[in-house]
Amino acid sequence: MAITGDCSVSPFLRVPAEIRRNIYQFLLAPDVDGLIPIRTEPPVLYKARNASLSRQRTRFRVMTDRVRSGSSETSYMGYKPAGIDTGILMVSRQIHQEACHTLYSENTFDFDIDVESITPFFRDLTPAALSSVRSIRLVKRALPYCKDFDRCEWRSACAFLAAHTNLRRVTLAIVGGRPRPMWGAPIGHWESQEPWGIEDFDHIIQTERMEWARQLISIKKLRALDVVAALEHCPPPRSNDMVFFANFTASIETGFSAYLKTIMLDNASIS
Repeated sequence: MAITGDCSVSPFLRVPAEIRRNIYQFLLAPDVDGLIPIRTEPPVLYKARNASLSRQRTRFRVMTDRVRSGSSETSYMGYKPAGIDTGILMVSRQIHQEACHTLYSENTFDFDIDVESITPFFRDLTPAALSSVRSIRLVKRALPYCKDFDRCEWRSACAFLAAHTNLRRVTLAIVGGRPRPMWGAPIGHWESQEPWGIEDFDHIIQTERMEWARQLISIKKLRALDVVAALEHCPPPRSNDMVFFANFTASIETGFSAYLKTIMLDNASIS
């Protein structure tokens, strides 16, 4: 029996492109705005892994002792969420190219506080994959507890994202502090503080404490920006830095969020 048709073309590639895209969506992005966690690998686990696997990812050093400033070599690692099946990426080069866009454009890459992994992770992607990334989530550490290496990693990540990605959505969680009731201060004293507004942040953003925010706003032309406060307990403010921190916390989801949106969102996205 004679075999007709081009046998060099996979039967799957003869399926209409729209149906193939639906299949990629089902396998690689089953949840709307699904999160793919990217974390800095604990150095102990990194050392235990096979050396050949380690060379496949960019290596960098992280602080492993925030008191004595010790550092260790490590890399990033991704956690595949339940429901995502990446096996189709290994079928053929063409299918990989088609499906790769769905994987990177339809999911949110969640770095949490591990911002040191942002630049190495994205640098290791192919140009096509990097250009497909649309959404990330990251967490800004509590301002009073940031050290020089935290600030350096944040600056590097923001600069890379601004220069080399086409992001459309950023979800930013900012760790804030809610002081416990102070002696003589009524319960709810700090919750009742008037939050700073957009006009206030026009000036506040120029201060040394907000250098990280000036670096953040280099990321522009977003279609969506979600800013949330991740509240933790903090001591009663007894210094200017802690008073600023407490007042800033009260403004994260109001004045500060509105201020960032006026700068980082594409004009067409601002209602």
